Amino acid sequence: MDWSSWLFVTIISLPGVYFMFHAEKIHVKDNTTDGQRLIAHLLTVILFSGLGAFAANQVGFYFYSNEAILTGFIVGVICSTIHFMMYYGYLKPKISPNDYAEIEAHYRQTGILSRVFYGGVLEEVIFRWSLLSLFVWIFQLVGLDNQFSLNTSVFVTSLLFAIVHIPSIKLVATKPKKEMYVYTIVGNIWVGLCASFAFIESGLFAAIVVHMLFHLTWYPIQAILYYRYKRR
Repeated sequence: MDWSSWLFVTIISLPGVYFMFHAEKIHVKDNTTDGQRLIAHLLTVILFSGLGAFAANQVGFYFYSNEAILTGFIVGVICSTIHFMMYYGYLKPKISPNDYAEIEAHYRQTGILSRVFYGGVLEEVIFRWSLLSLFVWIFQLVGLDNQFSLNTSVFVTSLLFAIVHIPSIKLVATKPKKEMYVYTIVGNIWVGLCASFAFIESGLFAAIVVHMLFHLTWYPIQAILYYRYKRR
């Protein structure tokens, strides 16, 4: 177990917990108390940070390399560009103006800080640092080929990454359309594949850069295009 990595990754995940905790007060209406919600987030951070610190150490993955920023930037630009094409080229033309307004309102209410620090950091800790490392370790442990283990783990964790985003569709739209499900699944698999590539090549920090850049570049584009849309 790499205890220093566990502690460090836990610490950098805490801002995401804070911002998502406040965003959920707007979006999630259930019987869960603030204390229960906060404890659940903190336990998630501790569990997945620790699991990743163990599994990543077993298979040779790491947090940072000298190429992390460059890799993250290049992959992040490619990832964001293709995603913009999916959102504005595929989804937006197929949904109603009301659907589009609901989606944009949801993103504005969530806020950029929650998207950057929860999505950009904590989701990468869960799906790349922890689960991707864990699957690779398990597959190798049972004697499967290293490349097969790696490719299968990337696909499985990218698919899981997409699946966990499906419930949020009902938070975004009152009457979800099938195109929203297609976009959510395909779009998040794409982001997962990009982040996985950066993680394998240059470490967790590179994957975080990819995911953060994805949200940081989309945020102003969303704001500008939606402002123009409303002025029509």
